[in-house]
Amino acid sequence: MENSHSITTDTVGGLTPIDLCVMGVYLASMIGMGLVIARRQKSTHDFFLAGRSLPAWAVGLSIFASLLSTITYLGMPGEMFRTGVSFLTRQLPVPLVLIVVMFVWIPFFMRLKLTSAYEYLEFRFNYTTRCLAAIFCLLLLFGWVSVVVLTASRALVEIANLNVPWFFGTNHPESPFRDADMHLVIISVGMFSVLYTTLGGIRAVIWTDVIQFFVLLAGALFTMAYIAWDTHSGIGEWISYSQQYKHEAVEWFDWDVRNRSTVFSISIGMFFWFTCTHGSNQVALQRYFSVKTIAAARKSYLFSAVASLAIGVVLAGVGVSLMFYMQDHDLPARKVIHTYSQQETTTLSDTEKISLNDAQDNVFPQFISLHMPPFLRGLVVAALFAAAMSTIDSGANSTSTILIIDFLRPLTPSIMKSDGELRYARLLTATMGVTVVLYTLGLYHVSKGTDIITLSQKGFNCFLGPLGATFVLGMFFPRVTSRSLIPAFLIGEVIGIGSSFSEEFLAIPFSTHLVVPASWITTIVLALLFSVILNTRATENQRSWTWIEVMRNRPAPS
Repeated sequence: MENSHSITTDTVGGLTPIDLCVMGVYLASMIGMGLVIARRQKSTHDFFLAGRSLPAWAVGLSIFASLLSTITYLGMPGEMFRTGVSFLTRQLPVPLVLIVVMFVWIPFFMRLKLTSAYEYLEFRFNYTTRCLAAIFCLLLLFGWVSVVVLTASRALVEIANLNVPWFFGTNHPESPFRDADMHLVIISVGMFSVLYTTLGGIRAVIWTDVIQFFVLLAGALFTMAYIAWDTHSGIGEWISYSQQYKHEAVEWFDWDVRNRSTVFSISIGMFFWFTCTHGSNQVALQRYFSVKTIAAARKSYLFSAVASLAIGVVLAGVGVSLMFYMQDHDLPARKVIHTYSQQETTTLSDTEKISLNDAQDNVFPQFISLHMPPFLRGLVVAALFAAAMSTIDSGANSTSTILIIDFLRPLTPSIMKSDGELRYARLLTATMGVTVVLYTLGLYHVSKGTDIITLSQKGFNCFLGPLGATFVLGMFFPRVTSRSLIPAFLIGEVIGIGSSFSEEFLAIPFSTHLVVPASWITTIVLALLFSVILNTRATENQRSWTWIEVMRNRPAPS
């Protein structure tokens, strides 16, 4: 194929005035929506749950947009370079997840009529258990949002070609305060996203997420459309070329837990990730709490599942289209990928692995910066903002919900009046934004060379398994009490963190897809073992909060 669009790697990208106008319109609309909705906020019931009056389809798109983030938006195209279309096996457990979420989690939690998911753990166990789980959820949220901010910032720096003021640092490699462009972008993305959340609460979060869903979908579709037009190709040619590309070998099953990419490990990992997220993570559960009925909550999850499947296929398409495009178009990442991707992963040095991971994750941003025409570039950059902001706003709102409902309200009831709570909620949301920015700045300097998918596992998924296991134990195992649960929970968290960083701590690789299942299983097994050793049994009141009793004795909301 003759290439009339080829450029040198010295070509400088950046955003044109047209791109900046597109981004400006998008960002201004988000802030405007936050300001309009802020006028309707009268209490924390509005701020956290929107009066349980939101439509199911909007909640469903918000669930999906919140959980998508830039980690998936940028990570999946890069993952397609590593493992090819076999990475789509992450969708295999979706039917089973649908059954668990729609017929186990949703009817149970909707009957409880909660604001924070961790209120349940006090009813079933005690306040100590509630606080412990809430603390680890906060750690998860801080890690999650920080990784999202970092991922978006990496991409935006790659695209924008910034020239920032001296007080943000310098880009000179020998400076102790370098990477000025990253510092500026991290601060901007984090603070801007939290602004409209602070104003409008969960209602602003959900309605902006709806807009962001369509923006990020449009960004991905326009990327593929432009590549198809520019290369006179289509999906058939892309897939054919992808099959010739040397990917990591993906086996169906392998007992070796060091093998990162097997169909089994990806499928089991995604099953546990989805079920734990929808059964213990405040971000997802708070969405269900914002609708009135079980039927509406189920519809919201169906919308979320369909959107997830559709975007997964679209982002896989972005990955294979970029793979095809790169063969005849120069990108800074092209030389590194073609050099190292032809070698067995086990033969690469740590430095070479880092270079290859960075290059694969940077193909999409570099394509946007160097090859995409104005206006479309602004649209796709807005999509990157959308993917980041939909996660950041959710994390900020959920964090303030946990802090108010699980800590401040029980401990300081005298100052937590209706109007006072609302002020505290907004203050905590803003504070969370500042904290995330500072955390992300530190994370950036210690995580260079880590691919996006792996970074997400190390940054926050290490906390998820024991949280999900705690709710399962409370719902289905009456013998388990706080005495048997808490030590099992803490050991499970140690396993989650240890397996995430096993290569750093012990020089032993461990599949990132197995981190959540390993820590979940550890927590379940140890809690049941401790309950037998300690001969623990729940009280009659605690047993009334198990799944069977709640489903039998508590009417469904109408």
